[in-house]
Amino acid sequence: MLEICLGVEDLARIRIIGTLGTAFETHLAWGQLGKQQRDALSEWRRTARIRLRRAGATMAKARSASLVETLTSPLPHEGDVFHKMAVEPFWDRIQRLLKAERDSCGREMLAGGVEHVLNNRHSAIRWEAPVLRVANGRPPRRTALTGQGLTLVPSLFAPHPFLLDDSVGWHGLPILVYNIAPDTEPAAALWQSQEGESALPALLGRTRADVLEALRETRSTGQVADRVHISSPSASKHLTILRRAGFVSTERRQNLAVHSLTPLGEAILG
Repeated sequence: MLEICLGVEDLARIRIIGTLGTAFETHLAWGQLGKQQRDALSEWRRTARIRLRRAGATMAKARSASLVETLTSPLPHEGDVFHKMAVEPFWDRIQRLLKAERDSCGREMLAGGVEHVLNNRHSAIRWEAPVLRVANGRPPRRTALTGQGLTLVPSLFAPHPFLLDDSVGWHGLPILVYNIAPDTEPAAALWQSQEGESALPALLGRTRADVLEALRETRSTGQVADRVHISSPSASKHLTILRRAGFVSTERRQNLAVHSLTPLGEAILG
């Protein structure tokens, strides 16, 4: 368990950025490749292994750069090969997903404040003033930020939340990295080939893809129906399926069901 003590100055200096860059995500992706489990990265592992085999690349060699070094140095050669085969082809969509999460944090900050943001990033992260607790499965450690503030950064490939600070050799402002995990089935759409950018209708069905497209702007069920030229009951059915898949979120506003894209929905649409 990691305990991070935040003072008033730290809370005033909380920042949210979308990503620490391709080298950082590539380093984390490297650690995910060999895992055998069904999760949001299952399809990526399958696709990445195929690409690496076709390129004749072997990734058995240990990573020669540390995680912190990826923030300040170029990738080593073997990391660069892995990046080009396994991360770069999907980077635009990964970046859009991470940016959407950052934007979601910003909206939550405005609507619910810092407490809401800290308590809704990851199930292992809990804010109990004045301590931010991170359940990381490691021996207990307590650290105080003493007015430096904290940067929150989402990651698609991080295995769990972790803190970058001087204890791991990072001498910049403290960074709390947390993993985001789209549901397994809809996440597979992130790993379609680039030729598949226009394949969303084939994946979802033309009408459902049109409903998703209509939610580039927040709309009620009736507005979606009008936009796509379908009945309201039909729109409601499609929206329910998209919500269950993790592409859409719904809230009540003055007796209306209002729908908007989730970070995963934004990333799939591009």
